[in-house]
Order: sequence, then structure tokens, then C-alpha cells
Amino acid sequence: MLNAVFLVIYAISAGFFTGSEMLILLTIHFGIAVISHLRQKTILITPLLLFYIGVIIVNIANLNLISQVEARDVRTYTYIIPKYIDQAVLIWCISSTLCALGYQLAGKRGLARIDFELNKDVIITYLFWILLIANALSILGYGASMKGNQIAKIYGLVNTIGILFFARLWAKHDSKTYRAYALSLFVIETYTALISSYLRFELILPTFYLSLGYFIGMGNMKFLFSYRVFPFLMILLVYASVFPSLQNNRSNFISVFTGENNAEERPSDNARGGLMDRSANLAQITNVVNLVERNGFYDGTASAPIITALIPRVLWPDKPLIQLGAWFALEIGVGSKTALGTANNSINMTVAGELYLDFGWIGVVVGSLFFGFFLALLWNAANFYGSEYNLVGTIFGGYLFILSIGSYADLQVVVTLLSTYLIFYLIKKIADHYANTGYRASVAGK
Repeated sequence: MLNAVFLVIYAISAGFFTGSEMLILLTIHFGIAVISHLRQKTILITPLLLFYIGVIIVNIANLNLISQVEARDVRTYTYIIPKYIDQAVLIWCISSTLCALGYQLAGKRGLARIDFELNKDVIITYLFWILLIANALSILGYGASMKGNQIAKIYGLVNTIGILFFARLWAKHDSKTYRAYALSLFVIETYTALISSYLRFELILPTFYLSLGYFIGMGNMKFLFSYRVFPFLMILLVYASVFPSLQNNRSNFISVFTGENNAEERPSDNARGGLMDRSANLAQITNVVNLVERNGFYDGTASAPIITALIPRVLWPDKPLIQLGAWFALEIGVGSKTALGTANNSINMTVAGELYLDFGWIGVVVGSLFFGFFLALLWNAANFYGSEYNLVGTIFGGYLFILSIGSYADLQVVVTLLSTYLIFYLIKKIADHYANTGYRASVAGK
């Protein structure tokens, strides 16, 4: 009901409110939704809740960006087009609200379930050692050969979200063993990110999953407002404080903390940007509006490459890489082609921007509703809260968590989510088959 009411407000207030006023309204709107969710006693973290929080963070960043534009002191997104800010904000507000509404409309509907429980301590112990060995191999560089394919993606998910799985068990059962498992994986994943990751957000992922798993396992909302939250907040503050410096030390973030002089990259101060600057998305959407004003709607051609993602590479070995961000950077003139024919920059269009670029307001309305509905179908398939021993559902649910708080980069994520879901569904079917075979064998033995 709340989302429907505010949707009407956004629609009728277009042209009356400035972009800043609309962003404040959306922040209040989603803030009310978060507070309403947090008023319950049981901790139920969902993709929708994290989407609300992610949009609030983006809104604050966008307000900061607008203030920079007004002060003629744009430090990061120098390609923002000020005259289209109000229209871009309206697209963002309506799309975000419709995504949330679509999620709620799904209710308890879901795709085929992918939950699979591990119910034996010995199996969980084996899982820990497998993850520990996998992490060790990553540090030694043996995981690099898989980089870029779907197997590598699942490999990375299981490694990182394994922290959430064990942290949840630790808090739920107050187990020293599970605590040791969770903290060991947390330390080694953080260290791996420090010495080898290229994307800055990968450095904070272990902390994100450790804290999320721990508080979900505790189960009671009161623990979110206790001393237990301070260690996680301290790590986040340190991360935010060094965020601009991390860009100069790609694949060697640890040098930021050790004081080593790494000249891997030396962008200008305007190109660096702090964590808040980098969270804004108005620059992208204003450029989408500019493209539409200049060329008209793209009628699906901007998103057409996504269709090829549905064809497995095993059936099409020479399938071209899907690089919507690179295409967009070239299209708006903030990127150029290298000698190898690739773009030297990549900029996400945002889901809202891509829908508007291809199909206008009809695309924003229908596409955003579908996007939220689809997200809920995937979440319900994971059955995340069915059991803390639900390994497959926990991994996929954890994947939805991080994507939701990131507010999604572009529509390509739909194909990524679907392909990941199908792989986990196959894993569940294989696991169920062997579990049933083992059960029948034990019965026959009796």
C-alpha cells in the first residue's frame, strides 16, 4: 500500500518538485519502509529490505552530486548533464518504487525450489575444509585460470558466501566450532581480496557476509542495536575512509594499509571519488535522457545483446562478450576504443535507465514491475529461512543480498541471475538424487 501511494505522488508531482526534493521524498518513502520492517522482533533480512537500503544510499549520493553540480564542483561524475537531472530523478524514483511493488506482488510465489540441507556435522566439516583449500588455491593463483566463466562464478560465490553460512550457524547454535570456521574463512577471504582483487567492493564482501550471517543467526532484532554491531561498523568506516586510495592500488589493496608506494594507477583527483561519490547514478541516467532526446528511443537495440547470453558458450564457442557498459560509455562519448578494438571505459546504465532508453515510460513501468516480481520469485525459490543448514539456498540468497543492496547495474543481471539459478537447481537435483539413492540403499540393507 505504501509503495502504491507514493507511486501516485511521484506521478502527479512531476514538474512541481525539483530533483533534490524528489530524492528526499523517495528517501523518506523507503526510510518508512525500512523502519516498518525493523519494528518486527525477528530478523528477516530480504532482498527487498536491502534494496530499500541500497536505494537510500544511492539517493544520499545523488543529493551530494546535485549539490556539487550547483556549486560547480563536480569531483567524480564530470559527464553528468545538469539540465536533465529532474527528469532522471523522476525515472529513478518511479522505477525504484515499481521494482519494490513488483516484488510485493509476487507474494509467496516462487520458481522451483533449490533448497538443499546439510544435516550432518561431518559433511559440514568437510565443506569447511573444501572451502579452506579452495581459498588457499586462490591465493596461490590456481583459481585465475577459471576467471570469467560460470563455473568460476559459482566457485567464487560458494567461497565467499560460505562465510554467511557458517556465521549463521555460529550465532544460531552458539558454537565455537562454527565460529572458528566462519572467522577463518573471513580472514582468508579478506586477505585474498587485499592482495588480488581488482574491484573495491570485493574487499568489504567478507565483512558484509560475516555480519549478515551473524545477525540473521542471532534471530532477534535487539541484537542489531547492541554492542555486537560495533566491530562491523568500525570495519565499514575504515573501508570508507580509504576507498579513494584503493583505486590507485588495483590488485594490491594491501599496499594502502602497509604504506607501500604502488604506482599501478594514478588518476586525477576528480577521477577518484569517495565511496559516496561512487554510489551516485544520476550521471548515467541524465546521459540516457540525452541519448533519447538526440536519437529517440532505441526500441530494444541497446539491450538486444542480452539475448545472446541465453545461448551457452559450449554451443557457441565464438559468442561475443556482452559489454553493455562499454557500449554505453562509447555511445555517450566518455570512452574510446583501444588498439585492440575494446573500450577503455565501462559505465552501467542502471536498470531504470536501460528500460527508459529502449522503451520509454512503458518500458520503465512494465520492466520495473517485472524485475521486482522476478527477484521475488528467485528469493522464494531459495527458501533461505527454511533451515540454517540449507546450503544451496543460503548461497543463492546471499548472492541476491549483495545484488539487491547494490541496486543493480543493468538488465544484464537478469540473465546472470537466471543462469546462476539454473546451475543451483541442477546441483539440487543431483544432490537430491544421491540422497534418495543413499536412503534407498540403507533401507534395502536393513
